[in-house]
Amino acid sequence: MRARLVECALAVFAERGVGASVIQEVIATAEVSQGTFYNYFRTNEELLIAVAEELSNELIDNIEAVVHRHQDPALRLAIGLRLYLHRARQFPLFARFIVGAAFHLASPNNLMYEYVPAHLEAGVQSGRFRALPIELAIDLIGGFALAAIARLATGEAPADYPEQVAAALLVALGLSPKQAEATARAPLERLAVADDSLISRATARAAVASADPA
Repeated sequence: MRARLVECALAVFAERGVGASVIQEVIATAEVSQGTFYNYFRTNEELLIAVAEELSNELIDNIEAVVHRHQDPALRLAIGLRLYLHRARQFPLFARFIVGAAFHLASPNNLMYEYVPAHLEAGVQSGRFRALPIELAIDLIGGFALAAIARLATGEAPADYPEQVAAALLVALGLSPKQAEATARAPLERLAVADDSLISRATARAAVASADPA
């Protein structure tokens, strides 16, 4: 039931914006009672944070399983960022929600704060990255990703925009432009999207809702 509510909320937030009060619409979309809803979430803000955490963490977990195979920390970060951005291009609903949710993604429960620091520290220790305060480096990555997703959401970014962004980030972290370009253009593994993933379910639900003449 909780998964169903989060799924419905993602579709509604992406359509109406994260500033909208969506509880009643989510209750109607999920076809549950108010009592059932409030067994899981008490406020609109609590629902929004849950959606942001689950959507982001589901993708980050999938990405980490791919990037963990590589030894080079710069390559791990570049591939991770590219996979994240390509997912935003593949799923416009995901992109709209991420852009709207913005700082709600900066939750202590976001897996970015578990995985990314290790890659950054490994990059500094190996000499690939220059030493930066870890908080600053994470904010740099988050800022690059958010701005890039906003650009992708317009539908006007070039096909290799994720690679351009990854190269620019690597330069900011200390790689030379030539090293950054080569690393950002490395072969990219395909990231499978499970049919039962949150983004797949929410996208399918939103498609059905938009096709409903009622």
